Amino acid sequence: MSSENIFPVEDTIVNFIFDAIFTKKLHPGIKLSESVLAKELNTSRDVVRKAFSKLQTMGILSYKKNQGFNVVWISEENAKDIFATRKIIEVGIVEIVTKRYSKENLDLSSLLENIDTEEYLKLSHRNGEYVKSSCDFHLNLAALSKNEFLINALKPLIPLSILAALIYEDENTEFSSYDEHRVLIETIKSNNVNNAKNVMSEHLDHCLDVLDFNLDTINKKNKFLFAN
Repeated sequence: MSSENIFPVEDTIVNFIFDAIFTKKLHPGIKLSESVLAKELNTSRDVVRKAFSKLQTMGILSYKKNQGFNVVWISEENAKDIFATRKIIEVGIVEIVTKRYSKENLDLSSLLENIDTEEYLKLSHRNGEYVKSSCDFHLNLAALSKNEFLINALKPLIPLSILAALIYEDENTEFSSYDEHRVLIETIKSNNVNNAKNVMSEHLDHCLDVLDFNLDTINKKNKFLFAN
């Protein structure tokens, strides 16, 4: 067996952490342990440390000497900045995708399947999987732009948005992203760039609006996930 199969590169660990956030297994403030994660993924602490450093650069993890790495805590100001930045990036992405659809008859069927999956998971009360599917929609839409700069700029903002929701989102909210995602796809298919940009902008506004910044507690049950 090659060493590549035994020791996942740091990007594999980065994606592992992203998935743990998407499925709500990792919460803001949780301490991560290099040794525990290295053992779980059958890799070296050095590889894990490189992944953690990359996640720190992305703003997903924070580091303090003698305390190690923690998943970041998102403040109200942070949350608003995250969605403001996402709006700039994703409105641009929608503009590119809509123009590509008009010129190239872009295949959007995978996005429609993504939305159907979102709805099924939401109605099945599989919340963690639903959140990941909703995140996948935004990342898959970005991929259709074929603009690597926009894609790479968006990638860390999605898990940061989830971390904000874990702190501030009311669990009883009736907001369902899949309905607005369907509207967005239909607007893209109408070849109206300005309308598509407006729909994306309003969608991200709604994502921010459901956050209640009076909530400042989180579920503590996973506090020591991946910790010593």
